[in-house]
Parts: sequence; C-alpha cells; structure tokens
Amino acid sequence: MASRKEELLRRVFGLSKELGRVDFPLIVKLSTGYDVIPVNSSNESDKKLIEILDNILKKFLKTSASTRSRYQGNRVNEVGRRIEETIVNEMNKLPLSVNRLAKSGYPDIEISYQDLISYLEMKTSSVKKESGFRYFYYTSGDKIKNNARHLLLDIAVTEENPGYWKVDNWSLSDLSKLTVKLKNEFNASKTDLMEEKAKIISS
Repeated sequence: MASRKEELLRRVFGLSKELGRVDFPLIVKLSTGYDVIPVNSSNESDKKLIEILDNILKKFLKTSASTRSRYQGNRVNEVGRRIEETIVNEMNKLPLSVNRLAKSGYPDIEISYQDLISYLEMKTSSVKKESGFRYFYYTSGDKIKNNARHLLLDIAVTEENPGYWKVDNWSLSDLSKLTVKLKNEFNASKTDLMEEKAKIISS
C-alpha cells in the first residue's frame, strides 16, 4: 500500500500536465492578492508611460550604436546587469521614479509615474531565434506590493569579441498577456548536501 508521501508525489508529478498553461495574472493574483493591470493604449497615462520608455530605449540603442559601446562580461547575465544599470540611470530621471528591487527573483524594477505603478523585468539574451528553453520564471511575489502593470524588457546582444558584447535590439512586452506553465522541481541547500549521513569522502 502506497504511503501518504508517495500518493502526494504522484499528484505532484501529474500536476504540471493537468494544469497546462495558466494566465500569468492569475498566478500573481493568487500568490500576492494584487492584480496585474493590462496596459491600456487608450488611457492617457498608460500611453504617456509607454512613450517615455520608448524614447529612453530608442535613445539607449542609438547611443550604443553611435558610440560603439560594448559591455564586458564572460556570461550574458553579467552583461545584462551592466546594461540594466545603464538603462535604469536613464529611466531614473523625471518624470519617472525607478526603484531597483533587492533580492533575486521577479520583478527587477518598480517604476512610478504619476499615479501608476509598473513592475519591469529585464532579460538579456544572445539567442536570436525563438526557443523553448526556460527564459522567464516566477517563484513568488514577495516583491509585489501593488496592483500594477507588469512589463518585460528583452535585450538582444551579440558577443563581437571574447568578453565584449554589443546591443542589437530590444522589445517591451505586456505580461498581462503572458501564459506560463508549471515546472516541478525538487531542491536542496548546500547544508542538506553536506550532511554527514550523505558524505562518503572529503579532503
């Protein structure tokens, strides 16, 4: 007879398939209590916010091209952090107020404009084509404290020389339209892995 734990594990393994794709706003609502507000192009404040971000990002790309700016890093995520710093510095000027949120995990940035709160996730990638590999993930909404718009900024880069990357293009997406799927994961800390009962040999 299967134990209670075994029955629960069978349910876990089948949960991802049973759920299928789920609307991202529903995940945020159930995990935080806050709403994901769609960007409304007919709303004057929304329209102005997107225009401001569009101008900042176009200027960033134009400046990167004209000055032949290159971002140094051995890995794409290192490059992404440097690009994020540059863009946030441009964003954090009137009329926007930008707060880089501490800790890892979604979202990276909180943007305030007039009475609007928006959360922005920044992703940097060297993958030029659509890919099925995991690119965006959400584990908890600890950093979400408001009903807000949720945006994702995708930056495409190319490594021209070893360790030096140029920015190719960018795109901004409204995550209220996103659907996600569950990926089961079992994990352990280093403390768990170093337990004496598991250790075989060491230096």
